[in-house]
Formats: sequence, structure tokens, C-alpha cells
Amino acid sequence: MAFITGQVVRDKNFWNRKLELEDIWEAIKNGEHSLLVAPRRVGKTSIMYKILDEPKDNYIALYMDSEEDNFEHQFWARLFNSLKKEEFTNKFKSNITKFKAIIKAIDIKKISLSGIEFKETKAINYKDAFEELMNSLPKEQKVIIMIDEFAQTIENIIKYDSEENALNLLKTHRAIRQANQSNNIVFIYAGSIGLESVVAKLDGMKHINDLKPIKVSPLEIDDAHDFISHLLTHNSIKVDKIQIDYMLDKIEWLIPFYIQLILDEIKKLSRKNPNITNDTVDSAIDNALEHKNYFDNWRSKIKDAFSDEGYLFSKEVLNIISEHKTISKNNIANIADKYGVSDDEKRETLQSLVYDGYINNSNDIKIYRFNSPILRMWWYKYVAN
Repeated sequence: MAFITGQVVRDKNFWNRKLELEDIWEAIKNGEHSLLVAPRRVGKTSIMYKILDEPKDNYIALYMDSEEDNFEHQFWARLFNSLKKEEFTNKFKSNITKFKAIIKAIDIKKISLSGIEFKETKAINYKDAFEELMNSLPKEQKVIIMIDEFAQTIENIIKYDSEENALNLLKTHRAIRQANQSNNIVFIYAGSIGLESVVAKLDGMKHINDLKPIKVSPLEIDDAHDFISHLLTHNSIKVDKIQIDYMLDKIEWLIPFYIQLILDEIKKLSRKNPNITNDTVDSAIDNALEHKNYFDNWRSKIKDAFSDEGYLFSKEVLNIISEHKTISKNNIANIADKYGVSDDEKRETLQSLVYDGYINNSNDIKIYRFNSPILRMWWYKYVAN
């Protein structure tokens, strides 16, 4: 098991998320469409790849990342082109030659705002084109379509296309899900920003209320210890339990990303001095904070996601928490007034910061703090000062 940070973890490097995978497969077998709920870096994408790489019998999975799609028709172009790829079509058994022939024969002439035009056929809308394709599947063949960064796609369409087309994409997806009476097609959506908070801006919650939320949580303490034990064994590093406990206490938000990040730095330090102490752990954390590419997207995300006023508001809230460790709701309200942020925008911004993994108020509803002390230290060092 290698140290992997910032990338999708697959095969032998994937740390099994037994409970989450059981929840997801139960939903799939029941024909329920799911929404993976978790902040970024928790491991949603790696879980989706686990399903892609190791589907259950008679299930075929497709994974697609739509983060770069800024227009509704771009999304559909990516989906149809994904369906055409051999790594998807080759998974089908030989007895569904009709479907394979149809899907391989898809020759898109143009995808426009109004629909899809196939060569030598008339233009048809996205929903009809997709349903026509899926209806050629034998009823016993089950397909899982996993769409990553779907919320970001909706937000992109709002920003670069139109709210109308963003809402239309949500409506079309719901219509496709509802029309699938045989339950042989299941959708799983995920992303690093909250779909609910984005859809709420469009007053479109009714278009996603059929999705089953499945929470992807940080590791429990015992699981974190097992995870570390496997990593240390496979990387030939010796760290005593006292230092492991000290490290976990420092990390606090026990997601694989932070655990691997700090252990990777400990491994580098151990080459000079194999005696790992608490000071070694502290040095590993300091060294990890130097990796700008691992952290800077936390800053850029809020700049892209919020209005100018919302960005300044959220940045000051995070700056204060990074210095003082907590902030009260009253103080947050004063900062919102300072930047002319309305109550609705303040509430939506806070919800986004919570969902996206920056902060939480789990211990006290009136007090917010960073989820991750590691992120808090980085923010204080490189953003607040």
C-alpha cells in the first residue's frame, strides 16, 4: 500500500470503506439513485472507482467526471462520448450485441442547445436520445452511471450558460431516473461541493429529492489505527503507538488524505533519523504545509464559488477561525454586515463552507471551527497572514 495524496486511490492501495460500500450496493440493488455526501478529500471518487473496478455480478459501471463542463450541451456530449468508449462497451457480454451495435454506431454530428443531432437522423432531445439508447439494454443487464463533480457542473452552467439550462439539466436527469421503471439503470452522483446548496439557489430541490443521500465519513479511530498499521508495514517504517496517537490527535479530522500526507513526510524524515518522536511528527506537519498544490484549491474554490462580497466575507470568517480556533455566530453576523452580505447569502455561504469541509459547528451550534487543524494551520500561515 503506497502513500497516495491528492489522487484517486485504486486496487491494492484502496483502504476498504466497508460500511459505505455496503450502503451504496444496497441502494444499487434496490434500484435507488444515490448522492454521495461528504466534503472534499474524504474519498468519494476513490469509492466510485472501487465500484467501477469491482462491480458485482451482472452490473456494469461507467464513471464520468463532468467538472469541466460549463454548458448543458457539453455535459451531454461528454456522457454520450463516455458511453461510446471501448472500456465501457467491452464490459458487456456477447449476448447483447444489439446494444453494443447501437452504442458503437452513435455518430454525433452536433450537440446544441436544443438537442443532439446524429448523422443521417433528425435531431432529438437529450432525454429521448438517452432513453432510446438505454431501452436497447436487456432488462436483466444492469448499468451503474457514476457522475463525479455534478454539483460543480450545475454551478458552472449557472455561471457560464444560464440558470434555465442548469435547471433543465436537473429536470432531465430526474425525468430519466423516474422513467426507468425496470430499475436496470442506477445513477450515483458525487462532488466536492454540495449539490443541495447549489440546487437550492435555483429553487430546484424537488428535482433531486429522489436521490438517496449516502454519507462518506472520516475514519473511526480504530479504523485509522488499522489503516496506519498497513501503511507502515508496507512502507517498512517503525512508529511507536505513542507517536501514532500523537499524530492522530494533531490530525483530528481522520481522513485518509491527511493521514497519508503526514506519514509520507515522516517517511522522508526517517531516512535521516529512524527514531520517530513527537518532534518528528511536528516537523512532518510543518513540511506538509509547504505543499501548496495540496492546499491552495481550498482558497481558490471559495473565490470561484461565491460573489465578491461572499468571498470577502467567507475569507475573513476563515481568517479569524485560523487565528483564534473558533468564531461565534454573532461575530459572523457582524462580518456579514460589514461586507453587505444578506442573511440568505450568509446562510448559504456557511452551509457551503460546512459541506465543502472547511468548518463545522458540531460541538456547539453557535460556534464554528475548522474541521482540520492541518488546514487551519495552513490557512493561518499562507492566507490569513
